[in-house]
Amino acid sequence: MLASRTIDRVRLFAVGLASFFAVSSFAQDVRDTFTAVTPSNFDSGGEIGRQFHLNAESYLTMATIVRQTDTRELTLAPSQALADRVVTHNGQETSFADYVAQDQLLDGVVVLYEGEIVFEAYPNMHHWQRHFAWSVTKVVTSTALAALVERGLVDMDAPVDHYVPALKESAWAEIALQDITNMASGIDCLDSDGYQDKTTCIYTMEESLGITAPTGRKLDFVEHLQGMAAHREAGTTHEYVSANTNVLMLVIEAVTGKPYAIVLQDLLWNPIGAEADALMAISKAGYAYGSGGLHARLRDVARFGQIYSQPDLSGVLSQSTIGAIQNAGIALTPESLKELEERLGKDLPARSVWQWDCVWPDGAMYKEGYSGQGLYVDPARNLVVAWFGTGLNFNEHINGMLSVSRQIARSGQFDAPGVSAVE
Repeated sequence: MLASRTIDRVRLFAVGLASFFAVSSFAQDVRDTFTAVTPSNFDSGGEIGRQFHLNAESYLTMATIVRQTDTRELTLAPSQALADRVVTHNGQETSFADYVAQDQLLDGVVVLYEGEIVFEAYPNMHHWQRHFAWSVTKVVTSTALAALVERGLVDMDAPVDHYVPALKESAWAEIALQDITNMASGIDCLDSDGYQDKTTCIYTMEESLGITAPTGRKLDFVEHLQGMAAHREAGTTHEYVSANTNVLMLVIEAVTGKPYAIVLQDLLWNPIGAEADALMAISKAGYAYGSGGLHARLRDVARFGQIYSQPDLSGVLSQSTIGAIQNAGIALTPESLKELEERLGKDLPARSVWQWDCVWPDGAMYKEGYSGQGLYVDPARNLVVAWFGTGLNFNEHINGMLSVSRQIARSGQFDAPGVSAVE
C-alpha cells in the first residue's frame, strides 16, 4: 500500500513538473514575442506586425480617449446571404465568408447594414482587442475638424497660420485649411518618399512624434513642420502627405484649447456610444500622432463610420455637411487611378476629399491605413465595412478588402428602392 502511494506521488510530481515547464515555456514564448518587436521592425508586417498592432500601447506612448457614456449597442443580425455572397479575390471566386477566413492578411471584419451587424469575423484577433488603425486615423481627425466647422469655430478658407501662429514664417503660412484637408497643400513631404528611409521628410516627422526608430536628431515636431518646403501651388494636385493631417491636429488643439485625445473623446467617442476606451499615440512632448495613432476596437471604428451612414444616431455631422463632403474634393492623379485600377478594375473613384482616399460617384467613401486597415462607408446604401489587417514585407502585400467591399456593396443586396446615388 505504501509503495502504491509512493508511486502515485511520483506520478503526480512528474505531471506537475511537466505542467510547470509547459507554463514556463509558454511564458517565455510570450516574452520572446513581446521583445521581438523593435523600433526598426514594428511596421514590417507578419507576426511581428500583428504583435505590434494588437499591443501598441506596450511600444508607444499613448493618451486615453475615454468612453464616458453608455455604450450604444449594435444588434446582431447575421446575414447568410451576405456570408454566401460570391466575391473575387486574386482571380479566385469564393463566398465572402470563405474569403474572410482564407485571407491570412486579414485580422477582423465588421459589416453594418442599417445599423445592425450583418457580418462579423475575427480570424486573427479577438473582438475585445484594440488594433492599431494607422491612417484610418486621418478621417477621425478630419471628422473632428468638420464638427468644429459645423459649430462655427473653424473657417476652412482661412490660412492655417490664422490658427497656428507658429507656422507664420513657414511654407504653410498662407495655405487654406481646405487645401490641407484635401491633401492638396503642395508641401514637399510625401509619404511615398519612404517610411523606412531615415533621410526622408516623412521619416523625420514620424521620428519627431515618437513613432519611428530614433536617429539621434533632436528636431522638435513643430520645428520640423516649420522647415518643410512647398514644391507646388496649393489646391492643384492631390498628394498623400501625412504632415497635412498632423497640421490639422494642431488646428483642432488651438481652436479647442484641449489635447487632441480629449477633443476626440468629447466630439466623437462619446457621441458614437463607443463600447471601450480608445488610445492615441503621442510623442514624449505630448504631440498626438493625428495622422495614424488611433488604437481601438473594430466595432468602435464601425460605430465611427455610422457618423456618415446614419448621422442622426450621433449628431456629430449634419446630412448637409456629409453631402457637401461627398460632392467636393480634388481629382485623383492619373498615377493614383492606375494603381487603383489594379485593385478595382473600372469601378474607380472620382476624387479624394477631407482625408478620405476615395469618393465614388455613388457617394461611397473609403479610407485606407498602412498594412491593410480600412473603413468603407456607403451612405446611400446605409452600409459600413470596417476591417483590420496585418500585411507582409512593409506593406508590400495587404488584404483584398477594398475590392471585396465594393463588390458586396454593388451586389444589389443593399440597394434601397428610390435612393439615388450621389452624383
